[in-house]
Order: sequence, then C-alpha cells, then structure tokens
Amino acid sequence: MKKFTTTFLLTIAFAILAISCSKEKTDYSVTVTFPKDVKADSLYLLDFKGDKVIGVTPNKEGKFVFTGKAKEIAPAGISNSKLHLYVPFILENDDITINILDTNGNVDINGGKIHNIVYSYEKDPEYKKLEMERKRVSKEQFTGLDMNDEPKVEAARKKVDAAANPVYKIKNEAFKNILNTDNPPIAKAIASTMYSAKDYTVDKVMANLEKYKKEVGTSEYITYYEKMMNEVKVMEDNAKAVEVGSSFKDVVGKDRNGNEIKLSDLVAKNKYTILEFWASWCGPCRGEIPNLKKAYAKYNGKGLEILSVSLDAKESAWLKAMDDEKTTWPNVLIDGEFQNPQVVNYGITGIPASYLIDQNGKIVASNYELREFDLDRTLSKYLK
Repeated sequence: MKKFTTTFLLTIAFAILAISCSKEKTDYSVTVTFPKDVKADSLYLLDFKGDKVIGVTPNKEGKFVFTGKAKEIAPAGISNSKLHLYVPFILENDDITINILDTNGNVDINGGKIHNIVYSYEKDPEYKKLEMERKRVSKEQFTGLDMNDEPKVEAARKKVDAAANPVYKIKNEAFKNILNTDNPPIAKAIASTMYSAKDYTVDKVMANLEKYKKEVGTSEYITYYEKMMNEVKVMEDNAKAVEVGSSFKDVVGKDRNGNEIKLSDLVAKNKYTILEFWASWCGPCRGEIPNLKKAYAKYNGKGLEILSVSLDAKESAWLKAMDDEKTTWPNVLIDGEFQNPQVVNYGITGIPASYLIDQNGKIVASNYELREFDLDRTLSKYLK
C-alpha cells in the first residue's frame, strides 16, 4: 500500500509539474546581442506608438536585457539613434532573443508565438536571399551617385525597385496568408495593419479590425489603430479638397523673428507661390531643399515665392536646420505638428507636402510634380 501511495504521489507531482510548465508566461525577457565590432552604450524598448518604454545598458556579458510584463500582445521595437537602429518585433510575454547580425540591418529573432507567425517570412531562405540582394543593389546603385544626373538617378531607381519588388511581394503574401488561414485573432489583427494592396482600403482595414476585436477583446493597439484609420479617412477627404484645380487654404505662422506671415499675402503679391510643409527631422524634406534653392534662384525674379511651413515640435531644431540649410525664402513654424488644424485642412499624413498656387489662389500642381527634376519642369511651364 505504501509503495502504491508513493507511486501515486510521484505521478501527481509530475502531472502538476507538467501543467505548471505548460502555463503561458506572465512576463517577458527580451535579450539583444550585437556583433563584437558594433558598440552600443544603451538601447530603448519602444511601444507601438513609438514611445520609449524602458532603456537599458549592456550587462557584464555585453547583452541588453529588457524585462517586464506586457499588458497585451502588440508590435514594438528596439532603438538606438546613434546607430540609426530600429528593429521591429512583436512584444509578448515570452523569452525573446534579438541577434543583431551586422550593421546592414540583418537580424535574427527567436521566441514569441505571435511574432513567429507575423514575421514568419523572415525565416524564409528565399526572402533572406532577396532581402540581402535588395540591400546590396541599393548600396551599389546610390553610393557616389550624382543626384543631379537625372538619367543615372532614374536608372538606379529602376534597378533598386526591381530588386525590392520581390521582397515586398513575399512579405505581403505572408500577411495575406495569415489573414486567410487559421491563426490567433491577435496575429490576424496585427497582420491586417501591415498588409497592403491597391484594393485594401481604409474601410476594409477597419472592417477587419472590428471583426478581430470581438475575438481579441480589449486591445489598446487595435483601439489606437482604429483611431488612426479614422484620422486617415478624414485626411483623405480633406486632401481631396486641395487637389489640383481647387482653391488653396490659408496658412499662418511666425518666422524666426516672431513676425506673422500669411500664405494669402504671398499669393496675392506673386505670380506663383510654392507652399512646402517640412520638418528638420525629415530626410526627404531636407533632400528637396537643394532643388528648392535652384528653383528660387532661377524663378524668384520671374514671380515665384516659397513659403516653407515647419512641423517641428522644437523651435531650436527648426532654427538650427534653417541655419544649416541657409534658406532665403519665408519660413514659418506652426504649433501642433500634424494635429495643427491648418495641416489637417490639407489632409497631410506625410511630408514633404508641396503645392504650387497661382495668383488667383488656384492650386495648379502638387507633391510629385514639385519634386527633384520635375520641379524645374513644372515651374518652366508657368514662369517663362
């Protein structure tokens, strides 16, 4: 009887141990490693809004370890601004390792059930090969390229696009497959916010999120994304109101001396006025400034004016950028960044955003018509 009791108790003990081992983790541990030739003094964990959750320094082994409890499963990222590093992943209560393989953005991420579903394509050998080729071609084509040589720039972009398209196709097919097969609702919800297609409209995204929300339950990520999609719908409607052929909407801001400048005043005084929304932190915006300088030098005497409107959150960053760039046309700062009503009026979700306005207040060209080589071509039509 004693032998039976002992055996029975051992069986129960092992059963309890097995059950406890099968329980889902209630906290996370994210371990990040770098190759020996890369030195980092700190790393930040960012949430899905891009806000810093926690910062850590390397331990004695040189590893960066984030620990805590995730309230929900949601996209996140690790970041180091000095290294220009940002690695996206899905944060969930699990043991996750992120191995930075090199300085070209190649990483290996393991752990996390939902992460492994959403980012399944990263384990695909074909994807890895194509992604490495995309990076190689991009670096090869643009290193030392004369950005003023239009034929060479266009040829380089075609080669980069040809290398990038199959990479994006694999990613998109992976997200589509998640949506169309049996997967956890939160994985489908996250994939639905990453999937893209010409016919995948804001309304379809919203319909998917509404469906998955009922299965997932409370999710700050889904709520946040729904709010963002609603804002995008408003922006799309507003953008239609300032399409080519429409009348401009006035913008008022203050220059570096505190003087108020109105777009309407400039429009009334000049044959044509370029309205350019930008910010100091926006690389493409800064990249367009040399083109604007050339245009200003060539066409200002023929009746062209430019009003640059900064969406910088910090005045000091805006002032420094103007000093660095040495722009000579009117430049103003407005409060509230993308939430400023004047920006919302134009339906702007990304910058640079540009509009060419004639003296009657009519928008005659916008955005890509006012970029790079097309800027001079467009202006030459109107300013002889």
